[in-house]
Amino acid sequence: MVCASWTMRQPAFGSMSFRLLGWGDWGVRCASDCWQVSSHGRVSNTTGKVHNGYLTCSGYRKARIGGKLYNVHRLVAAAFLGPPADPNCWQVNHLDGDPSNNHLSNLQYVTPAENQRHSWATNLGRQTAAAKLGRPIVWRPCGEETWSICSSHREAERLLGVSTGSVSRCLNGFARRASGNGVWYEFNAAPSDEESPLPAEIWQAGRYPGEPDIIPNLMVSNHGRISQARVGTASRGTRLRNGYYAFVRAYRYMLVHRAVAATFLGQPDTADTQVNHKDLNRGNNRLENLEYVTAAQNSKHSWQMRPRDMRKPFVGKEVQACCIASDSSTRPWLDFDSISAAARHTGISKDRIARICKGLGRSASWHFRFAPKELIPGEEWRAVVLEGARRSPC
Repeated sequence: MVCASWTMRQPAFGSMSFRLLGWGDWGVRCASDCWQVSSHGRVSNTTGKVHNGYLTCSGYRKARIGGKLYNVHRLVAAAFLGPPADPNCWQVNHLDGDPSNNHLSNLQYVTPAENQRHSWATNLGRQTAAAKLGRPIVWRPCGEETWSICSSHREAERLLGVSTGSVSRCLNGFARRASGNGVWYEFNAAPSDEESPLPAEIWQAGRYPGEPDIIPNLMVSNHGRISQARVGTASRGTRLRNGYYAFVRAYRYMLVHRAVAATFLGQPDTADTQVNHKDLNRGNNRLENLEYVTAAQNSKHSWQMRPRDMRKPFVGKEVQACCIASDSSTRPWLDFDSISAAARHTGISKDRIARICKGLGRSASWHFRFAPKELIPGEEWRAVVLEGARRSPC
C-alpha cells in the first residue's frame, strides 16, 4: 500500500517507483500538452498566453494546469534540470532567497536539510538561539530598587553565577527569582524601542475570534501590540512571509490582527467573517485600520484599493490571420488584439479560430496563429514536465 502523505511529499520522476500515476494524472498530462515553461521562469498556457504565474501570499508563483496548481519554480526545474541525481535532493531551492525569482540560474536541487540551512543563512528575519540569548536584560538583588543591565544571558551567568536557563525562566514568567552564588536575583528584559509605551495606547485582556473565553496570559493593545500578562514585555508578534504578524499561545498560531479585532470589536457575527486591513498593509494592526467584513467585501475592497495600473481589464490573446486566397509570396499577416476581434473581421467563429491556433483544425479561407511570444534575450522554452513538479494543494 502506498502512503498518501509520502506521495504528496516526494515528487515523482519517470524512473522512480514511489508514485503511481492514476487516471486523474493521465488527464492532467493530456491537458498540459500545450503548456510550456521558460528558463526565465515564465509559463505559456494552452492558448499561448505568457505570464509569470500568479503570486501567492507565501511569495511563490503558481500556475493552474489541468485544474491542478503547480509551483512555477518546480516546473522550471523539472523541464531544465531534469530529475535530481540524488532522490533525497527533491526540494528546489532559490539561491537568492526570493521565492518569486524563478529564473533557471536561481534554482538548484537540495535536500530538505540543505534547504532549511540555506533559509536560515539568507533570511535576516530569523534568529538563532544564540541571537536571542544576546538580548540585553536588567537585574537586581531581591529587595533592592535599583536595576543594573547586562548585555546578554551569558554575561549575567558570568557576572552573577545564575544559569542562562534560570534567567530565561524569570524572563518568561515561570519563576520570580533565581539564585547565583548564594544570592537571589530578579530579572527582566531590558526595555527596547518596540516595548516603550505609545501615546493613547490601551491594553485589554486578549480575545480571539471563535474563542468564548479570554486567552490566558495575553494582553492586546489597540496599537496592534501583544504582551504576556505575566511578563509585561510588548511586541508586534512575529512577521510571517505573507506579511501578517502572528504569535503562539497554547501551542497554536494566532494572528495579531484577529486578536486585536476580537479584543476591541467583539466577536464576529459568523464564523466565516474576515478581518480586513483598510489600508491593505498587513503589518498595520492598529484598531482603526481593522474591520469585520465578509469574504466578498474583502475581495472587493482589495480590488478597489489596488493601483489603477494593476486593475486593467482582461485582454484576450493576440492572434494573427492571413487570407489564403492572397498571393502566397506577398501574403500579409493581420494582427488582432483578441480572438473575438479576428472573428469579427474574418467571419470565422471564435471556437474554430482557437482550434486552428492550437493546430487542431483548419479553414478553407484563412490561416490563424497566435502572435509570437515577446522574446527575451537568452530565454529558452520547453514543454512542461509534470512528473517532476510536485503538485500544490488546490
